[in-house]
Amino acid sequence: MEIKGLNIKNKAVLAPMAGFCDIVMRKVADDFDAGFTVSELISARALYYGDKKSHTLMDNFDCKSPYGIQLFGFEPNDFISATEHTLKHNPDFIDINMGCPAPKIVNNGSGSALMKTPELAQQIAKTVVDNAKGLPVSVKMRKGWDENCITAVELAKRCEDVGVSFITVHARTRVEMYNPGIDLDIIKAVKQAVNIPVIGNGDITCPEDAIKMMDYTGCDYVMVGREALSRPWIFKQIKQAINGETIDSDPTIEERMKLLLWHIEKLCEVNGESAGMKKARGQAALYMKGLRGAAHLRYLTNSLTVFDDAKNLVNEVLKENV
Repeated sequence: MEIKGLNIKNKAVLAPMAGFCDIVMRKVADDFDAGFTVSELISARALYYGDKKSHTLMDNFDCKSPYGIQLFGFEPNDFISATEHTLKHNPDFIDINMGCPAPKIVNNGSGSALMKTPELAQQIAKTVVDNAKGLPVSVKMRKGWDENCITAVELAKRCEDVGVSFITVHARTRVEMYNPGIDLDIIKAVKQAVNIPVIGNGDITCPEDAIKMMDYTGCDYVMVGREALSRPWIFKQIKQAINGETIDSDPTIEERMKLLLWHIEKLCEVNGESAGMKKARGQAALYMKGLRGAAHLRYLTNSLTVFDDAKNLVNEVLKENV
């Protein structure tokens, strides 16, 4: 099932992850054929009060795939002006976060706390749809709050009723956070309950995981989160698997390090060298996954201060792994 209004050419899409899915990471994912990308979560209340930093988070490079902006909050009225502000950045769709499990988000009733209040969540979704001027609106939710509060199917139906275009289901409860193991049956149940596209999310680490999720649940797309941060080429590999094509091998160490340097260079270009290199520390550590001497290499990422430090890190990587 296609998502109306969006020209999506790959059924594997990038998850919105706070602190990681910034403008540069989204460009990297786009270059590796992610079906779409989504901004980091942005506070509807902050936009209501005209916060300038929130507008910066919505900026995007010129990418070939659709781009969505994700909002979070708990007060429906905040989403009226937030949606208006969001439209100024010309996204291809607006996503509403009802799945983030972080304490600072759920403690005020936002994110996955909305799984406990489906009526309020529906009201928020309706507010965004009513003010989006025809732009597709999606909702990213979890299985529920805990095992005694499994509300994904109910909330999905409520969202469909008020005009939401598609739904993403992270197949864990809030209490489960990101612990290993997901419930594919909840994605399947949501898919069977609604007549709009459903995206499955959780524990996609290779093309085989994506195929398994789609085959078992019937979901229309898969969303890749943490694995994409260290292996962004996974989007292209999943696309090839879905199309029955030969799956490309992972890039060589040299190619990975070339990508890392480009990534860090862009972080510095967007944020300035000082702030860019601070952001680069966490990102560079992710690129060390699976390398020989990874623990020591990750330690070295903590001291990245100027761009030349990144070059020295790459030299260390190549010394250990080529």
